[in-house]
Amino acid sequence: MSDSSLPTPGANFSLKEEIRSYWSGRAATFDQQVGHAIKSDAELAAFQSLLRQSFGAEPREVLDLACGTGEITRALLSLGHEVTAIDFSEEMLVRARAKHGDRARILAGDAERLLDDNESYDALVTRHLVWTLTDPEAAFAEWFRVLKPGGKLLVIDGDWINRSWLQGLLNRAATFLRERAGAAPHAADRQAFDSITSRFFFRDGLSVERLSGMLRQAGFAHIEPADYAQVVKAQQRHAALHDALRLASSTRFALLATKT
Repeated sequence: MSDSSLPTPGANFSLKEEIRSYWSGRAATFDQQVGHAIKSDAELAAFQSLLRQSFGAEPREVLDLACGTGEITRALLSLGHEVTAIDFSEEMLVRARAKHGDRARILAGDAERLLDDNESYDALVTRHLVWTLTDPEAAFAEWFRVLKPGGKLLVIDGDWINRSWLQGLLNRAATFLRERAGAAPHAADRQAFDSITSRFFFRDGLSVERLSGMLRQAGFAHIEPADYAQVVKAQQRHAALHDALRLASSTRFALLATKT
């Protein structure tokens, strides 16, 4: 990260508090939107397949970073993994704890500043977190630190900023159909959303190439795509038309990296 990209300590703190406030405000309706809650058995099966392909069939000690309301935790638990889940928002954690009780260790925590000991986990997974990071270099160093040698990191994310002409067309169609259906907008407070996203490190978009390079610099190896298309297809099969189009209107991906 160049010096010009580094936030001042005060600005970084302020932005992180705004991020916490924004997603806390969305916690009550978060699971209602496509791509957040796992809404069908087919979608759960697709996530299970992705996790098995990434981490293997044996139960692991897994850290779910930025767990939100606990949907990836749900998929991990269904495969027998021992799960620790953290999130920055207490409102999200309330919902995750309500779903899973004591079957997972669910804690308040900052994914950029972990409190775990070195080499604590066999695997880490995060969904839709990386694009929001304020200091990704610090986060990736922390994730590398808490993984055991040979441990796996699965990043599920996307480029929510840049669209091809076709993706732009699909996005406009999705917005039109959503408005006709009277569905709630995806950004409940558009002004707050635009304000915080304009100050993210990846405010110009998150690409597979850029993320792969940064993970490599953090020490990860064997960085390769994971089959996230199977999840998106399962989501689309059980979604309203406007949501199915929205799922196709952005570049969504998963990357698997190894701590050697």
